[in-house]
Amino acid sequence: MTGSQTNTQAAPSNGGLGRERIAGIVLIGFGGLGLWAGYDLPFMTSDGVGSGLLPRLLSFVILGLGILQLLLSRKDPGPSTGRWAIRETIPVILGVVLFAVTVRGHHLGPISIPSLGLSVACPLAIVASGLAARDARLGELLIFAVVLTAFCIGLFRYALGLSVPVAPWFLGY
Repeated sequence: MTGSQTNTQAAPSNGGLGRERIAGIVLIGFGGLGLWAGYDLPFMTSDGVGSGLLPRLLSFVILGLGILQLLLSRKDPGPSTGRWAIRETIPVILGVVLFAVTVRGHHLGPISIPSLGLSVACPLAIVASGLAARDARLGELLIFAVVLTAFCIGLFRYALGLSVPVAPWFLGY
């Protein structure tokens, strides 16, 4: 079969949004997010370096690398990113958000989520993220969630001594 060859590269991207260009845009977004999130941290204090120096410097480095990546991608935006796996992405993002709002609680206007601690936040995040796998079985996810939650509580609360709440609704800490 000399006349037929298989093409393993992705099809050209639409609108010039190849992998290289998307990487630059994402880096610029992360750099801007870092600058926005740390805007109220002190850059310098009367005693010297403030707590906002390193986050601001790293944000500027990420922002600069994103701009450089975007400029370099003008010549070649790279191959297409192909089809985005939304079905696999949404459960993972949902798991991260569930963990973030339940571990210490969250207040957003009229909505108030109480602090549920690691004992609830870890299994929620693990089960929600595990649903991204097409072959996920709920029983296996629950067993994995219990084992990993016990490991996380032992590691973060007791071995490392971090002040992460375990079960404030039950144990008080």
